[in-house]
Amino acid sequence: MRTEAEAINRHIGDRLRILRKKRGLSQADLGAVLDVSFQQMGNYEKGKDRISAGALFMLARFLGTSPAAFFEGLAPAETGFAEDAADYPAASERPPQSDKLDAAFGRIRSQRDRALAVALVETIARRDESPA
Repeated sequence: MRTEAEAINRHIGDRLRILRKKRGLSQADLGAVLDVSFQQMGNYEKGKDRISAGALFMLARFLGTSPAAFFEGLAPAETGFAEDAADYPAASERPPQSDKLDAAFGRIRSQRDRALAVALVETIARRDESPA
């Protein structure tokens, strides 16, 4: 159990580092969000220290992504949510524009505008799924 938890902590740290670098941020930038040092952020990224659920949520919001982004790429058995695995494609299966879409959606404050954005994307997806 301990080794599995450590492997998951390392995976979350790897994902944190990838997401941080994709956005051109430093460890100090993320540390400021959590009020911790850049050294502590390094420990999180290396999987040496666990990140709390609250801290993951705050980081996800700051990075413009979902907390689920930190778990992308884990085998369903590792997360314990195998029945939901089909609903969450691995990062390698997602188009490169997904991160941009996630980030832009996270900046929309109006619930009405969010609903409109979801409706638009769902309409386009249905159109692409129908036979031509």
